[in-house]
Amino acid sequence: MVEKRLISLPRILKHIKNAVRPALYSPVLYGAYSSYRARQQGRIIQQEQAEYEDRARHLGVSADWSPEETRDRLYKRLAQRGVVPLPKSKSQLHIVYASGHSPWDIINIVPALANHATVSTYLLSDHGFDAQSQDWVQVRDRMNGHFVDFLGRLHREKSIDLLLTYYSGHHVSPETIERIGSKGIVTAAFHLDDRLYFRGEFLGGRLRGPAAVAGAYDLNLTQAPESLVKYRVEGAIPWLWPLAANPELCYPRRVPFQYDVSLVGTAYGNRISTVRYLQGNGVRVATFGQGWPSGFLPAEKFQEIYCASRINLNFDDIGFTKYQCGKIRDFEVPMCGALMLGTHNPHLARYFELDSELFTFRDNKECLQQVRRLLSDQGLCAQARKLARTRAVREHTWDIRVKALLDMVGFTA
Repeated sequence: MVEKRLISLPRILKHIKNAVRPALYSPVLYGAYSSYRARQQGRIIQQEQAEYEDRARHLGVSADWSPEETRDRLYKRLAQRGVVPLPKSKSQLHIVYASGHSPWDIINIVPALANHATVSTYLLSDHGFDAQSQDWVQVRDRMNGHFVDFLGRLHREKSIDLLLTYYSGHHVSPETIERIGSKGIVTAAFHLDDRLYFRGEFLGGRLRGPAAVAGAYDLNLTQAPESLVKYRVEGAIPWLWPLAANPELCYPRRVPFQYDVSLVGTAYGNRISTVRYLQGNGVRVATFGQGWPSGFLPAEKFQEIYCASRINLNFDDIGFTKYQCGKIRDFEVPMCGALMLGTHNPHLARYFELDSELFTFRDNKECLQQVRRLLSDQGLCAQARKLARTRAVREHTWDIRVKALLDMVGFTA
């Protein structure tokens, strides 16, 4: 007897996507697809930025706040709830970190927090929740209730001073964060994709991006200077909190060079066309990650590839666009004592000396020129690796980022 099976619409779309995907990687079709996606995503970024800047002018919202002004606004907000942060020792300070359990933050941010406080975690996967599941909207409110109850029990056992989350409107409601804050807990969230996904699409009655919940948090951490105005218009308190690297994981490996040029990361957007361009001009480029012939690469292998490569390509492109944001490899590659050649992101000049510690390119032609220049001058490359590693260790560890956050809130002397 043949079993009858119902095929849902999502499953049908998934089958169609899997069938079409190979065709997209033909140069002509993928080029057309990339151009379409670049226009689509670029329009969202450009229009949303312009809208928020116009609203800021209309509302008289300042374009820039000093750290002192940010701290004053934060303290005034906390004082309205009777919260006065005081310096605390490591054993006294209690921080809860909450996320969906993405590996990179668990091995980077959590250990850095633990250097300064007692740390508890609330990871969705540990409690049977999956924010990417098809029934997420149906279970999201239940997860929010569970989250509040979990923190309530924890707070009674040992008072929580700070909640730091990697959540957005997709995960939690503003009412949930306000309930947590009403317990005397300082709430902070960080966001990585807020240039393109600050608002995001509507799902289950609210926006998926940080715009939906920013005003409920006491402090919003962004690594994109352009996004600061968005949070301010939404009535939130934002603060620039760059990415960083963990020197316990990212350190120089004594391995011989195996690759002239390598790229670690998923195959999409401008990465594919740039790799093809370099390869078409005789450059040997090794690629690692989902979508490339090599396939998936475990995170613990990244550092070995960085150190075994004469040049590490890095793309700070947002999606398929030429707009830039920070990526964790901006800091992990230098921390490994490896050489980075990345897309020209003006933000990088805040953190490294361009064309000395790091190198950049604006288009495929300039990328090829830089590759040829660097491969022919190993003295320049060796000096850049040394300088970038020194700068990264001195200024760009996760421990430094966490210390700055605790200083901003007032938990350090």
